[in-house]
Amino acid sequence: MYPYPVEVISETYLSKLRGFSESLSEREIGINARALLENTSVIIGETTAKLRFLDIREKPYFMKRSYRIVGLEEELSPNGEVVMCEKEEEKFGEMIGKDVLINTVESFRIDGDFSEVVKAFIKYRRDI
Repeated sequence: MYPYPVEVISETYLSKLRGFSESLSEREIGINARALLENTSVIIGETTAKLRFLDIREKPYFMKRSYRIVGLEEELSPNGEVVMCEKEEEKFGEMIGKDVLINTVESFRIDGDFSEVVKAFIKYRRDI
C-alpha cells in the first residue's frame, strides 16, 4: 500500500508535491501508477484534476488550470506523490514537500458539460 494519494472526500485526494519532470507535458501531472490503481478511482491518462496547495491563496475553482493525470514509474513518485512538468517549477518550486489536494470531482461528475452549472448560476442570480 502506498501512503499517497489518500482520498479525503469523494474523488478528492491528498498528496505531496515531489518535484518536476521534463517527461511530463505542461497540462499533465504524474503520480505513481501503482499508487493510483491501489488508492484511487482515477482513470490513468483520462481523468483530469485541479490542484490546490493548502498553504497559498489561489484563484477561484473554475479559473484554475486542469491537469491530465498520468501514471509514473516508481523512481519518480515512490510513495504516490505528485510530479509536475518542468515548466511549472518557477511557479510551484517552493511548494516541494507541501500538501496538495487533487480534485477530480469535475472529471467524474461534470465531465466537461457545464450547462447545468451555468443554469444553476443563472437561477441563483435571478433568485437574489
